[in-house]
Amino acid sequence: MKLKRKIFLLIPIAIITGHIIYTWFVILFVNHWATWRHYVGLALFIALIYVLIRSFVQAAVATGIYLVTGAFNLLTITPDVLLAWGFRIGPLEVSLPIFQPRLFLILFIYIVLNFDTLVDIRLDYKEAKELRQER
Repeated sequence: MKLKRKIFLLIPIAIITGHIIYTWFVILFVNHWATWRHYVGLALFIALIYVLIRSFVQAAVATGIYLVTGAFNLLTITPDVLLAWGFRIGPLEVSLPIFQPRLFLILFIYIVLNFDTLVDIRLDYKEAKELRQER
């Protein structure tokens, strides 16, 4: 069972890894400029890999935080940085809050695959907190 949970955690991390490799290939070898969001995304990804090596539980939480941060456009793993996102219905233009749809999709996949793990982590934390209060 534990191997299955690790594989479910590694799927979103593998998707992120592929995006980061592609992005930095484009930045380094194609006429494309890196922004501060690219550097933040790379630095936090390296930190995420370090946490993954240290602890599975911490990596599960850190991956979620990484994806939420990316979904709200504080980091990016794509060559192009979205500055605005919206759609038009006839003459009416609807602007949505700035976020990265691709990272939001990866976040959705992460939550679907790791929901049981996240619930178990939350319940273990809550139980440990109650045990500390009883002492």
